[in-house]
Amino acid sequence: FIGSCTNGRLEDLVQAGEILEGKTVHEDVRLIIIPASAEIYREALHNGLIDTFMDSGAIICNPGCGPCLGGHMGVLGSNEVCIATTNRNFLGRMGDPESEVFLANPAVVAASAIFGEIKDPRG
Repeated sequence: FIGSCTNGRLEDLVQAGEILEGKTVHEDVRLIIIPASAEIYREALHNGLIDTFMDSGAIICNPGCGPCLGGHMGVLGSNEVCIATTNRNFLGRMGDPESEVFLANPAVVAASAIFGEIKDPRG
């Protein structure tokens, strides 16, 4: 998961886009991207980032809050694992208390989405 109020800024989306350009999200992964605001969404749309995300297989949601609050759009089920750019990962924060959440920057999340495991984008 990349985005919402934490790490959903344009520079964060650009960082993820650079990793995802010409790549495909792993078949066992669902990559959700939520720009922080309507203004950022428009900028990402105009500079081609939204196309890059769609071409990679990512799901782009409307700007604003996302699954990090455990309420909607990608909430984790039992035993699901997520790597996210959110700012908190306490038990049950993103859904089921049996899920796991790892925190990382947008480049690490994007690389991990491609490989299907937590991955250093510099490697």
